[in-house]
Amino acid sequence: MLLAQGARADGWRVEYDAPVPLFLSRSYILDSPNRIRREGSPNSPEKLIFEAQVAPNLFLPQLHVGDFTEPGGEYFLSLIITPAVQLRIMDTPSEPVIPPSFMAKVTFQVAHLRPLSKPRAEGAAARGLALGLNVIAAHYSNGESGCFYGNQTRGESGCMPKEGTLPLNEVSGSFTTNLFRMELHARLAFDVEADLRNAWLVGGFAAFELNTSIGPGRITRAQRVVYGDGHWGAGVMGQRTWSNHRFPLELSVSRPFGETPTQRATLMAELGAYPRWGAGFGVFARYVRGQDYYNILFLERVALWQFGLAFELNPGARLRAAEEGRPPGFP
Repeated sequence: MLLAQGARADGWRVEYDAPVPLFLSRSYILDSPNRIRREGSPNSPEKLIFEAQVAPNLFLPQLHVGDFTEPGGEYFLSLIITPAVQLRIMDTPSEPVIPPSFMAKVTFQVAHLRPLSKPRAEGAAARGLALGLNVIAAHYSNGESGCFYGNQTRGESGCMPKEGTLPLNEVSGSFTTNLFRMELHARLAFDVEADLRNAWLVGGFAAFELNTSIGPGRITRAQRVVYGDGHWGAGVMGQRTWSNHRFPLELSVSRPFGETPTQRATLMAELGAYPRWGAGFGVFARYVRGQDYYNILFLERVALWQFGLAFELNPGARLRAAEEGRPPGFP
């Protein structure tokens, strides 16, 4: 509250009711015809009933300065808390939820929106740019108390033998790390109609993630050797907005560094459809190849087709109309 009061005095505006959501996690539920392998499970490879990610983005009051319709554009400062949970339910006796991923994170975001051209006439198409920097502090774990390696057993003095060996305990092994992550995002919108109904969008991102031994829940030495010191990632995207219906296509790659044994990169391709009447809900098809992205299964190689339902707010719907008609936005 003190920050908001000080911001008003310096020309910043405080948005309490309708923050602009850009470059954030989303919620989804999916199924896959491919089976999931888990070392140590008697039913492996297992059939998936569904996988889900619940990732509510909880905004503190968002700060704005400038006007995204003017040549200098507009800046947003956001602080977002995301208590995300990812889980898989398998089609085995008792239909268990295998160890879930807990991904609580705090994101500080600086975003910038600006027009790149002025409409030549009323109703003419225009171009615009969206940039974002996310600085993230997060905790990532699976909440299990078993030993990390498959040949270890837990006793009064901890897991024995202390120097475990592969394979990992992928059924009940403890996995935990704290991490810092930085993301750079860019979006270019063109052929944007003044009413925001139709547009093309292209862009990409780059990310760098570093595991840390600071604080409770930090990564252990044994886990760092196998999981690595961190991850890097990059991706590109394109989107067609037609009559306020969105059709995005995304390609991304991520890979760990500092790990032994060396892991392959994970490639992901996704095509989605978000109809306007879905109010944020849409459907998608995704292909994942490389290492499994689900907590302690990171040594498992996968080739997964996935089909599901996602929820992702359209940032264009949150951008307020100007007094003289609606300017170019970023749907």
